[in-house]
Order: sequence, then structure tokens, then C-alpha cells
Amino acid sequence: MARIGKAQAAALGHGRQMVCEVVGEPGIGKTRFVREALERCAPTVPWAVGTCAPDERGVPFHVFRHALTKGQPPRRGLRAGRPAPTWAEPAGAVPPASDARRFRTYQAARRLIGLAARDGLVLVLDDLHWADAPSTGLIAHLLRYPVPAPLLLVLVYRPRQMATPMPFGPPESDENADPEPTSRDRIELRPLGLAEVALLHPHVDQAELRARYDLTGGNPGYLAALPAGPAPAAADPLREAPGVRLPDAAVAVLRREWADLPSVELACLRAGAIVDAPFAPDLLAEVAQVPAALAVAAGWRLARLDLIRRVPGTGRFAFRHPVLRMAVAQDTDPAWRVDACARALTALVDLGAPAADRARYAERLLALPNGRWAGRCVDVLSRAAQEIRRETPDLAIRWLRLALRALRPTAGEAQRRRDVSLALAQVTGEAGDLAESRALLQEIVPLFPADPEGRRAQAVALWARVERLLGNYAEAVAISRRELAALPAGTGPAGGYRLATEIGVAGILAGRPVAGLPDALTADPGGPGVDRAGLLAVRGLAAVHDGALDDARGLLDAGARIVDSLPDRDLRDHPDCLTALGLTELYLERQADAVRHLDRGLTLVRASHRDDGLCQLLLARTEVAYHAGRLSTAIGLATEAGIVARRIGSRHLLSFALAFEAEATAWRGGPRDDDRAVALARSAVGIATDPATWCGRTAATALATAALLAGDPATCAELVRSAGGDSRLSRLQTTLRPMWHELLCAAALAAGEVDDAERQARQAMAEAEQVGLPGQRGFAESAYGEVLLARGEVPAAQLHLETAADLFRSGGMALRRSLALASLARAAEAADQPGPAARARRRALELAGWCGTERVALRLARPVGPREAAALTDREWHIARLATTGVTSRLIGRQLNISPRTVEAHLTRIYRKAGVASRSGLVAWVARLDDTDR
Repeated sequence: MARIGKAQAAALGHGRQMVCEVVGEPGIGKTRFVREALERCAPTVPWAVGTCAPDERGVPFHVFRHALTKGQPPRRGLRAGRPAPTWAEPAGAVPPASDARRFRTYQAARRLIGLAARDGLVLVLDDLHWADAPSTGLIAHLLRYPVPAPLLLVLVYRPRQMATPMPFGPPESDENADPEPTSRDRIELRPLGLAEVALLHPHVDQAELRARYDLTGGNPGYLAALPAGPAPAAADPLREAPGVRLPDAAVAVLRREWADLPSVELACLRAGAIVDAPFAPDLLAEVAQVPAALAVAAGWRLARLDLIRRVPGTGRFAFRHPVLRMAVAQDTDPAWRVDACARALTALVDLGAPAADRARYAERLLALPNGRWAGRCVDVLSRAAQEIRRETPDLAIRWLRLALRALRPTAGEAQRRRDVSLALAQVTGEAGDLAESRALLQEIVPLFPADPEGRRAQAVALWARVERLLGNYAEAVAISRRELAALPAGTGPAGGYRLATEIGVAGILAGRPVAGLPDALTADPGGPGVDRAGLLAVRGLAAVHDGALDDARGLLDAGARIVDSLPDRDLRDHPDCLTALGLTELYLERQADAVRHLDRGLTLVRASHRDDGLCQLLLARTEVAYHAGRLSTAIGLATEAGIVARRIGSRHLLSFALAFEAEATAWRGGPRDDDRAVALARSAVGIATDPATWCGRTAATALATAALLAGDPATCAELVRSAGGDSRLSRLQTTLRPMWHELLCAAALAAGEVDDAERQARQAMAEAEQVGLPGQRGFAESAYGEVLLARGEVPAAQLHLETAADLFRSGGMALRRSLALASLARAAEAADQPGPAARARRRALELAGWCGTERVALRLARPVGPREAAALTDREWHIARLATTGVTSRLIGRQLNISPRTVEAHLTRIYRKAGVASRSGLVAWVARLDDTDR
């Protein structure tokens, strides 16, 4: 506004013509800006306004007639009785044909304007993008030959819609502008910012204000055109809720831009309002029902009128603004819009458009009361959902639900309803909504007839899988066995493979591996390879559980060969196959193969957003990381698995996640990890309601491990024996029994029961001989070495501990190797062998740092020999040694990052176990047990 004021002052002060150009997008507020500027900056100067109209382009000099001819409405500042120039040409007059006569006409007009401006005048020429050719020529003449009078000529127009551009160059910024304005200036109005829009609408909610700003881009005219109430999230011209319609007055104003279009251009414009932007001319041709060549030409003509604009880098177009598109759609006959949307859907299907593009039109048609397009829309939505279910499952679920609602529950639509419901159950299950998937399957599976193609068998297998993921193992086995027994003759092998696989997996998880899985199916070389590989992997896992390792290796090798030969597109829908394969390889101590297959599965399920498979793969990968000693990795994976398990509503998978996190946390051995590990393990036990299941036993043994490391060997022994069922631990997995006997041995040593510890060590050795796995043999050798070390038989203990360290290295168990090396270092120190002791200590600490555990350093500080020393945990020994140095509980707590009250609780337990009553007694007790100043 100040620039217009400066221009007006310069015109009056120097008695010369000044020109100010005001340009901007439609609706940006050019007319109001000029009016406000004149009222504020030139309230006493006469001013006249001429406005162009699209329907008066044939009238020569119309804008000047409108501004200066007598009989026009009075404008503020024109003095009463002041004579005005007369533009007396008849309305149909045509400008002179020759340049000389045209020049004389322009000069005469210039003199008339000079007369009107002799005492000062502001002449506003608005909407010049609709000006007639003579008016445009006269304006150009005035720019070349300025009026010798105090005239401010204000030119207002939309630059993109000008047939004859009149640029003065970009406007100067305020900081670089001349204090003395030039004879020409250009003011370009820009959209409002969000803060400015908030000032204009102070009572509008922030979220709604943001939605309105995003839709209009800060254009004041379009902001005013929006109806009251929430702004539409997207300008969909087929959804005309009362709160989304533009006011009729706003549509009437915008209609002036297309009211006089020829029929082809108008049809293409209306078609563009129906289709999604950006749109191609060939689609416009199909929707508008005009030849393709005419549609291309119409598109470029509409672009020259700035109704639509070309999208850079493409041959497509889009409306210049969403509000304009809404107005055109609202101004179109509703019946024509419905038919046009159907034509657009047909064209997109024929052109092979992306699924999302096709489905949007199907959604719009189904939202209309006319149901004649329902069948076609259901087919489009179903196919589109199958195409995108891996990339965007939430969108696929929405489309399938919409398709299901569109199908009437009649006999004629029964089969289609079953197919859509089955697809919806599959996608919801993959996305993690197991409850909805189960409800759908319970409803529709009984309606599927038995068929040789095996569609019913595959639906039942899907149902059994959902039941199994929810922890309903008995139901999963029952429905799978019933369907497998009723398979009709000639049924393809795929359904049988999947049913048998579900029987096997559910049996393993229930704690009762099924020994009689149908061998005939696995012997059949036909059928889908991945389904056969899945059954082989599950049978191999069951064989590992039962200790039949030769059978397990054969089944595993056969399944791995199939899986490794398959591309990712064949495996991405079968995450359970890779989970079973990875676990079998882990228990056979083939960690590299397990990592390879599980990481491949994780990559596939993450890419396809399958929460149902993600949780199981994360749990299996957690076990691999834990057995390898990567404690931080194991904790991170277990935490993520717990999050996914909660999201999909699977309590038994959550129990697994908490148990694995508890074990890794306990072995990490931080100052607060003991209590946290016990709490996690107790939560896992509480969730696993049936202790006989795999997750129940896993939770129990995790709590046993956490209890032992927290200083409660009695609870540890009780939990392991309860989970094992008898002294041989026959309920626990055969290939892991040496590990559990080693845990019982450690609990017995911590309780001072060396004889019981030796019995457990000998049992571990016997089980390890039967299993024949290096890692499990390492557990047995380690247990026996610890017993010998407790008895004071140091040379014999060294042999067993050294053997254990080598076996753990062969089994890829870095954490257990570091612990064995720590015990070996203590034994070498007791045997007065400083060289071997230093080497073992250094290597143990290196491995401990790699694993991320503090347990090894704490164990290295323990004395060797007396039974009463074994009663203290590693952490308690650390605190006892700190207490003997004379530091206070507060300083100990600060060093260990625990509270002084926690330190006092530890000291109370230490006093009780040591049989002393004070710190002085503790100092004497530690000195008696340990003559080495550590």
C-alpha cells in the first residue's frame, strides 16, 4: 500500500503519469487491495475504476468506457458536476484497420484522459486479463506515450491469463527500492502465511485452520469461499456432504471463467474435475466422450486460459487450484458425474492403471445410492487389495471391507462374499489383527464346500494358524486333523502340507511334538515347494526336540535346499517356514545358517508389513543372538518382539519375548539388571498360564536363570525341576538338557551342595554324550570343571574348563566361552600359574566386552575354594569387596549407580550368608577367604 501511496504522491508532485501494476493469482485479493490502498493513501484524489468482463470482450475500449463514461455509478473522489470524457462510439464499432488511424485514435483517447486527469486522477483498470484488444492496445500506447498530467494508472490483472503480457520486471524489494519511485512499478501479491490466516480466523480450531490452509494454500479468496465447519480432507467432487459444498455465491463468481467455453473444452473441463489430478488427455477423452485429438487441443486451450496447468516434466494437467476443481464439479450435473466416474473407472482398468487409482473410483461409485456399478466395483477393489496388500495392508483392508459391505447377503452373491471374506481374513491376520481374522474365519470356513482344488483346506489351515498364534494350540490341532482326514481324493498337496504343518507347529508349542506327521505328503515331490519345505522344517524341529538328530539333519537339509532355491516372491507369504528352519539350525548349532535364513525372513516380512510373521522371526533371531552372546542385540530384538506381540494380541508370544529379554538382561549383569530380569521373568510366567507348553517352560527356565544370578539358588532349582518334570528333565528339549543340568549344578554350588552339583554335572555329561553337539558338551565340561574347582581339585578342573572353552568356541557361544575362561583364569591363579592365568583373564575380558556383560569381571574377582564363598553372588562379592575398603554405602551406590538403600539390602544378605554382624566382621571374613589384595 505504501508503494501505491508513493506513486500517487509522485504523480501529484511532478504532474506526470505514474503506472502501478498489481498482479497475482485469482482470488489473491487484488481488487480489494487496490481499493484499500486508495482509501488509505489517496482519500481526496478523484479515482475511477473500470472493470473488464469476459462477456464484453467484443466491445472496444470497454474498460475505459466503464471507468469514464457518464451514467456509471459515482466513485469516491469524483467531484459533483465535474465533466468526464465522452466515449461515444457505438457498441459495435471496430477499431481502425490502418496503423495511422489506430495511432490517431489512441492519441485522441490519450488527450481525453489527460483532460480528466488535469487536476489529478487515479485510473484503476481491473481484470485486464478479460480486456478487449483495443483496450489492451490503448494501455500499451499510454505506457509508451505517458499522459502529461498527474495520473496514476493502476493495472490489475492475472498474468497467466493475459493474451498480451505487459511485464515491468519483478517488483523491487522494500530494502532495495528507490526513495524516489520510478514511473513504473509492479506489485505482486502472494498468498498469506499460516500465521496471517490465523489472525483472520481467530476462532477456528488449529487443526481445522491447518486443513483449510493446506487446501487453499493461503489464498484469501478461496479461504472465504470454503463453507463453515471442518474443511474437507481432500477435494473429492463426488462426495457432496452439506458441509463440504461451496457456497452458491462463490460458485457463481468462479463460473464466469468457464461459462462461455465451447462444448468440447467445457466437457473436458468437467471431466478433469471428475478424474484425479494430474490427468492425461487420453483419460479426459474417455471421460468426456470426445476424440483424443480434440481432448489434447482442448487441454492446451484450457491451460492458456489458466483453468488448468501443465504439470512440469509430464504431459499431464491439473486444475490451478483445488477449490476451482470443487466449483467445476459442483457446477456439473450429478447424473453426468456418476456416469463420468464409471467411464473413468472403465478406462483405468483398460489402461492397466495402478491399483490405487482404480480403487479410488470404485470407492466413489460405491458411495453413491445407485447400486448398478456394485459388482464391477467389488471386482476392482478385490483385485486392487490383493495387489497392494504387502505394501499397504491397511488400505487393502479398507477396500476389502468396503467390497464386503457392497455385496448383498443373497444366494447369488454367497460365493463372492466367501471369497472377499477369506481375502479380508487373510490380510487382517497378516497385518496383526488376529481377533478379527479369527472371527471372519470362524464364520466363513464352515460355508466352504470340499473341493479338489484344496481351497477349503487352505482356508482351514489359515484358521488353524490364527488359532495357534493366539495360543489356542488344542483348537489348532483339532481343526487341522479333522480337515486333513476329510480331504477328498485328488486334492492337491498344498492344502495337505499346510494342515500337517499346523499340526506339527501347534504340537511343538503345546509341549507335545507330534511324532506321526504324514510322511506320505513329504514324500510326494509335487506341489508347491515352499509348502513342502515348511513341513520338512517343522518335522526337523520336532526331531531336534526329541533328540533324533540324524533325522533332523536330513529333514533340515532337504528343506533348506528347497528354500535356498526359491526366489523371495515365493517365500514372502511363508514366514513360518523360515522361522522353523532357523530354529532347527540354531538347535543343531548351525548359527550362520540360522542367521542367514532368519534375516532373510525378517527382510521379507518387514517389506510386506506382516506383523504375524514378524514377531515369530524376531523371537527366533533373539534366541540366536542370545546363544551367540550378543546380549544387547538380544535385548533389543526381544523388546521389539514384545511390542509386536502386544500389538497383535498374542499373549504366548509376549511371554516368549519377556522370557528371552529376562535371560539376556540377567546375564548382562548391570547393577539394576538382577531385579529387572526377575521382574521380566515373573511377568512371562504370569502370562504363560500353562507351564506344560513351550512358552510356559521357557518362562520358568528364564525365571530360574534370573533367580540364580540374583542370589536365589533354591528357587532356581525348584523351577528347573518343575519344568523338567523329573530328575532327568525329560519334559525339556533333549538337545538342551545339558545346559539345564549345568544350571542345576550352578544352583547346587551356590547353595553349598557340592555332592548334588556333581550329580548334575555327571548327568549333563551323559546327556551331552547322547546329543553329540559341541556347545552342549561344553556345558557339561564346564559344570564338571566348576565342581572340581569347588572341591579344590584345581589341575583336573583346569582340563575340563579348557575343554569347555574350546567346545563353546566350536559352538559359537561367546558368552559361555568367556565365563569358562574366567573360571580357568581363577583356577590358574589358584595353581600359581600367572602366565596362563593372565592370558585366560585377558581373553575372557575381551569376549565379555564383545558380549556386553559385566558378569565375567565380577566372576574373576571371586575367591576359589571354600564352600561358603559360593553362597555369594558375583554382584554380592563385588559389594563385599567395596565395603571392606571402608567406603560408605552412599559412595558404593554412586559407583554402582544404585541407591544407598539397595546397597544396605545387599549388605544385609551378605552378613547373613557370611555369618557376621558388622562391617568389621565382613572385613575379617573376606580376608580369611581371599589372601590376594584385589
